[in-house]
Amino acid sequence: LDTTFNGTGRATASLGSSNDFVQSVVLQSDGKIVLAGYTSNGASNDFAVVRYSSNGSLDTTFNGTGKVITDFGSGNDLAQSVVVQGDGKIVVAGYSSSAGGDNFALARYNTNGSLDTTFNATGKVTTSIGSGNDRCKSVVLQSDGKIVVAGYSSNGSNYDFALVRYNANGSLDTTLNGTGKVTTSIGSSDDQGNCVVLQSDGKIVVAGYSSNGSNNDFALVRYNSNGSLDTTLNNTGKVTTDIGGHNDRGNSVVLQSNGEIVVAGYSFNGSNNDFSLAYYNSDGSLDTTLNGTGKITTDFAGGDDYAFSEARQSDGMIVVAGYTMNSSPDFAVARYQAVPEPSSALFLIGSGALTLLRRHRASVL
Repeated sequence: LDTTFNGTGRATASLGSSNDFVQSVVLQSDGKIVLAGYTSNGASNDFAVVRYSSNGSLDTTFNGTGKVITDFGSGNDLAQSVVVQGDGKIVVAGYSSSAGGDNFALARYNTNGSLDTTFNATGKVTTSIGSGNDRCKSVVLQSDGKIVVAGYSSNGSNYDFALVRYNANGSLDTTLNGTGKVTTSIGSSDDQGNCVVLQSDGKIVVAGYSSNGSNNDFALVRYNSNGSLDTTLNNTGKVTTDIGGHNDRGNSVVLQSNGEIVVAGYSFNGSNNDFSLAYYNSDGSLDTTLNGTGKITTDFAGGDDYAFSEARQSDGMIVVAGYTMNSSPDFAVARYQAVPEPSSALFLIGSGALTLLRRHRASVL
């Protein structure tokens, strides 16, 4: 633990009189740390945002306290993901409950913690997608200032992947599927999108899981920038992967510099859950140079291990975080090394010498 952070490497903040939950964290360019989640007001939950200085103290330049609570309505409002724009404004995405069910919900804050009224005139926007509950799980920013969010939406019978794109002013971007909204059915039952990332070519990648009728598998969908399915991924724009023969849940996705896609989550091994990763080539096929299968699972101590988030270091290593169950839940982090790519050896013969050059790539061990 880094004891230059709050003296202990740990910091906590109480927002309301009851439970407070953190769902997402992002770093500002100045080293400040922004957390988003939700807090109970005693009757329902509201969006909650907290900002810390790099030393672990609450940043009182943010709303005077380092903390902001935002209510959308009389129901539950649960923030799930946060990003920081280039101008320092903070975008938080999640979902809000009303009499008609759950809807995608976004709030944008100025750097001082006030709601940004250039965003939908109120700093807040909600979007209904399907006939039932719609739950946003992840947000990412395009370089042109548009905001892309992903999650899942009820079609009346089950859930489908859901993708929504907003203009910078909070209006729906109708260049995406003509409506700003796209839903995608993958399997025979529930499909849940949990994380979204953008490729450098503008294509949109959403990862989560899909029910095959018996259990859940990792699921990956890639969209063109106009919202259509990108059929260069598995010929359909969709791919599912069974990790361990039981329930598998993809929760996070990152892109490697060579275009490959790493999905992290957890998988049931017949006795308990383990951290799980699947490594895909850019065409959606599993990269079998990893572990012979393109898949890897990690057990911590014989109990349940749940992975929820991952990040790629600049050296290609993958860091995965979640929690592990001992006598009680503990934070859990695993880091997977970047290794040489065996298939990329190049032999150069000259001046009576044989030289072997091996190109490296980032993959997961």
